[in-house]
Amino acid sequence: MRALAVAAVVLAACGPQLKPETLVDQLRVLSLTAEPPEIHPGDTTQVEVLELDPSRPMQVTTVVWVGCDPDPFNLGRGACNDTTALLQPTAFSTFPPGVRILGFGPKAFYTPPADLFSVLEKDDPIRFNGTVGQILAVVIGEEVKPTSSDAELRELFTRIEKQEVQTVLALTRVTVSEKAALNKNPRLETLVVDGQPLPKGAQLLAAPGQHLTLTLSAPAEDRETYEVRLPDGPQQRTESLVAAWYSSAGRFRDARIDLDTHPDTTFIAPGGLEVPDDPLPPRRQATLWSVLRDSRGGQAWKQYPLFVCDASLARPSVSMVVLPSSRDQAISVKGTNLGSTADVVIGGVALGRSVYRAATDEFVGDWPDLPPGTYPVRLRGKDCSDADTGLSVTLP
Repeated sequence: MRALAVAAVVLAACGPQLKPETLVDQLRVLSLTAEPPEIHPGDTTQVEVLELDPSRPMQVTTVVWVGCDPDPFNLGRGACNDTTALLQPTAFSTFPPGVRILGFGPKAFYTPPADLFSVLEKDDPIRFNGTVGQILAVVIGEEVKPTSSDAELRELFTRIEKQEVQTVLALTRVTVSEKAALNKNPRLETLVVDGQPLPKGAQLLAAPGQHLTLTLSAPAEDRETYEVRLPDGPQQRTESLVAAWYSSAGRFRDARIDLDTHPDTTFIAPGGLEVPDDPLPPRRQATLWSVLRDSRGGQAWKQYPLFVCDASLARPSVSMVVLPSSRDQAISVKGTNLGSTADVVIGGVALGRSVYRAATDEFVGDWPDLPPGTYPVRLRGKDCSDADTGLSVTLP
């Protein structure tokens, strides 16, 4: 015990550690996802941004979307290449041809011209291989109304240019081609924590400073094989999948991972002695995000709530699970010390939107998305306990 204490003092004395690049503590964009990520000319894709701003809780953030038509010759000559020019105070009233505002808000739609490749010969390989349409998300740390006039937008972008408004620019590219087999976004499978699948919808649980091994995976078919037409003939290639980790507290040993060669990373929970610069988050709650990307521009992401356990809390136990008459009503869980409950898991699925009701001394949550059948009940506590209750429920 004394040796552990000495080691902790030595670690703490090493001086402050740099803030990790994975820490989300201010306005930031983690992902721009297009669904689908590859389209034909004249078709439409929906773009969505994962943007976060913990520095301004409960305040409004605005996303302005700007779209640029693709260069049919795929020479990188699109107007969105110069994002600085697009954000000049006069840009919103003097956009060059092929550049337009797609909309305001967390989502927008992008449609390239139907006759995009009309300038190319019928057998030009660009028609098959594709070109890219660029989409710029301007994430602004204040409210911007869609009804804003050109004058109001010019005033806003003058302040952005002067760095008077917190702003993040994020650029994504959508492939536009005539091929039949278009790229699809990859998918993230169940997160594995220290060798065990995390129940669907459940929180990550970690003691202060605990090391968790996090393993990501994707379906084998999401490593798509595709054809590229080159001057010396067609070539078959297979996508690679890489992922990035982010968190609102704590840090990772490996921020970027290759799912084929090294799908694991180690997360160091905040509040431990090893990294004294990572304090406990407010209410011991934080969030982790994983962003998966394929080598052709497809993306997917998931978020995972984290609770940093409190060993001083009484261990909860369950004596009864009361099913309502309808799946539209909440399931009620009875027992002792239920205020220390993190999750009630039925058949591998945590009760959704769960909460402890002190007035009635019950833990309630939404019906799990499971087919009819009989399922075991597990209880996960805010003290980091995780146990089979010995109970089962039959879902009609």
